[in-house]
Amino acid sequence: MTIVIRTKDRAPLLRRALDDILAQTMSDWEAIVVNDGGRHAPVDELVTEREKQWEGRLDVIHVEGGTGSMEAAANLGAQRARGEFVVVHDDDDTWAPDFLTAMVDALDTDEGAVAAAARTEIVFERLEGDRTTEIGRAPFVPPGEMVTMYDLLQTNRIVPIALVVRRSVYDEIGWYDPALKAVGDWEFNLRLVRHGRVIFVGDEPLAFWHQRPHAKGPTSNSVFGESLDHMQFDRMVRDRALQEYIDRNGIGGLLYLSKHIEDTVRYYSIQQTVRRAGARLSSKLRIGRRR
Repeated sequence: MTIVIRTKDRAPLLRRALDDILAQTMSDWEAIVVNDGGRHAPVDELVTEREKQWEGRLDVIHVEGGTGSMEAAANLGAQRARGEFVVVHDDDDTWAPDFLTAMVDALDTDEGAVAAAARTEIVFERLEGDRTTEIGRAPFVPPGEMVTMYDLLQTNRIVPIALVVRRSVYDEIGWYDPALKAVGDWEFNLRLVRHGRVIFVGDEPLAFWHQRPHAKGPTSNSVFGESLDHMQFDRMVRDRALQEYIDRNGIGGLLYLSKHIEDTVRYYSIQQTVRRAGARLSSKLRIGRRR
């Protein structure tokens, strides 16, 4: 098992992530920290403090100036992986202590699956100095608790902290797209599910996606701090796929569907407006008769 940790100038969060990995019940793993353009000293200090616990299982890659995207940083770590499985543990997320054990057991049992996705819970928190305070939780699972292309076409249903992939799969479908500064994990998941089955694991949450909705700067989540990038790169991925589809099948069917959907939405919108107006008129008439 290879664990890739992406980090940049978030020492309090990285400290928690490193301790989270060391707390796993499974010990047969290697970890690769990709310091993507951040200061060296805070990372090296945290690693050195836990040197005896690593037992030679951790390496650090300092990237001067940064890779340019989170996906390029993930690739740096994953391409060095020596384990049979790869998982990206971003510096602000956490696992249940038995995450690695449960995921590896599931993939060993189902050898035909290309990857495993864990039941996930969102943890809302606030970071003040070196201290994090939890302010709430919410479930984050695929509809029907299964991983399908149908759901992924709408939005990403699997975040990196919850996904364990067979190392051989990267050689078969390619790495994360380094040109995507956002939504790269979603684009990878679309290719992954086309390639094979992704099994869903866990009756209880095993992965915890930590979010800080109001944070600014380095401690923010990209889904909030870089929301415009998410929207633009989401469009880019969809447009690229549409272009490929049109090259193979022509544009006629899509032209029909886009107009059909527009007309259908407009029709039902008008119907609802008429019904609401009728209900209001009927209510006024009843009130008038009572008087």
